[in-house]
Amino acid sequence: MFFEIIFDLMNFFTQIKGFVLIYIIMSLVSCDNNNFETSISNKRIDFKTLQKGINIDSLYQVVAQTENDTIKINNLISIFNLSIRNRPIREDILEEAFKISRSIDYPAGIANSLRRKGVNARYDHYYLKSLKLHKEALPFYEKSWDVNEKVKNLNSLGVTYRRLNIEDEAIKYHLEALKLSEKTGYTKSMAIALNGIGNAYVTLKKYDEAIKYFKLSLKLNQINNNERGKGYSYSNLGEAFMYKQQYDTAFYYHEKSIEIAKKAKNKNDIAIIYSSIGLMFQHKNELNTALDYYFKAIPILTKYKSKRLLSFTLINTGIIYRKLEDYKKSKEYIMSGLELSTEIGSKGNLVLGYEALSELMESKGNYDNALKEYKLMTVYRDSIFNIQSENNIVAMNIKFDSDKKDEKIEKLNLEVKIDDNRNIILFLTIGLLLLISVFSYLYYRMRFKNNNMLIDNMRNQIQEYLNQISMLKDDNNKKEGQDFSQNLDEFGLSKREKEVLNYITQGLKNQEIADKMFVSLSTIKTHTKNIFEKLDVRNRIEAARKAQAI
Repeated sequence: MFFEIIFDLMNFFTQIKGFVLIYIIMSLVSCDNNNFETSISNKRIDFKTLQKGINIDSLYQVVAQTENDTIKINNLISIFNLSIRNRPIREDILEEAFKISRSIDYPAGIANSLRRKGVNARYDHYYLKSLKLHKEALPFYEKSWDVNEKVKNLNSLGVTYRRLNIEDEAIKYHLEALKLSEKTGYTKSMAIALNGIGNAYVTLKKYDEAIKYFKLSLKLNQINNNERGKGYSYSNLGEAFMYKQQYDTAFYYHEKSIEIAKKAKNKNDIAIIYSSIGLMFQHKNELNTALDYYFKAIPILTKYKSKRLLSFTLINTGIIYRKLEDYKKSKEYIMSGLELSTEIGSKGNLVLGYEALSELMESKGNYDNALKEYKLMTVYRDSIFNIQSENNIVAMNIKFDSDKKDEKIEKLNLEVKIDDNRNIILFLTIGLLLLISVFSYLYYRMRFKNNNMLIDNMRNQIQEYLNQISMLKDDNNKKEGQDFSQNLDEFGLSKREKEVLNYITQGLKNQEIADKMFVSLSTIKTHTKNIFEKLDVRNRIEAARKAQAI
């Protein structure tokens, strides 16, 4: 815990040692270099603030004139990173950062330069060179405080091993990256490591295990609101479910992934997903639909020089044309894919290509050549999955079980951390619910108060009504026996209705009137209704008052 606090403090002071603000960077165009050199000297460039389109050469020239120290090295690496976005990629700047790091014995600078060189080598498909550079960086990271960059280096090693189809080593380094990133809370690298382990399990055809890791990675990316990370997780889940032949689920995840890629306008990611969807339709034997997606992917992959996926897509396009019995096109695409696979040394694609070529020869009845291509395929396949590799994979699985005992994978520890984040969200949610409850309580108190007021009003009205009845009874007592019928001729009341009205003015109820007149209750009600209509009144009180007024 003490060392973690020290590390956090060092990171903090490194960050505040002096950022170069955007307006200073952009002033390269308008201010003279001497003034700018003074402003940038001994200050760390905040790479996140640098915008696309910045003048790399001008920025480099100013930084190059500063004193050789750790800040200058970090600035050079930041400028190199910016050149990746702005193009052309300035590897000479990275090389200078590496040389200065060596000259002043700056472990973090050496390690970060080697890591970045390793990534470049992988992008150029020099996988063995990439491995060498990443491994050279490891001992320098041991001397450095830059744990996050060390995690990136471990994940990069895992990716490169996967490119070489050495899955056991890939899992080992991704797992190491996962453990270290868990300790530092570096959730972005945790998600990358989980995706890497999942991809290794896909190659090993352990799709259920792969899906567990992909889903954990997706959860992390959702918590971090990392859109591109979510896109990768969705795409990986789509591929895993495709191999399980759960095509509807696979297509759902691919659709989610491509939605994110299109929103970000990331054409290379879109092409990768198109290729994955094409493979899914190929597995479903919907060949023409598969071709449509492959043809969407191929030009973009060609433009962005994604040779590994491009070779894979070309070979699969050739396989589809073989099934469609267009052998000429089939051979063209397979050979193009094999040429690329040979160039980059992708053993997995070479196996796929020679197997496809063997099946093509067999379809054409050329069995000798088919056998020849098949033998080539087995050579590459055996070089990938040799006995030693299989033993290593078994040993790695045993190591996982012994390390975790009750938990098969450290992902359960990760879920605890995810649950901690959920607890924070839950706490905020509970707070919001309590706030809503308070407002609801106040609202219902107001409504209850209003309801009480309404009830009081109704009670007052009823009391007033009862008082009016009482007053009528008093009036009736005074005028008991008085007959109002003689004054009611103009209203057209019948003899019986006049009699009923007389009883009403005396305050009798319908049943009492019925008893006195020896008729049924319904008859009295009918008479009462007729009286109300003829006198144009609404109730007994109004009828009695009108009769008395007349």
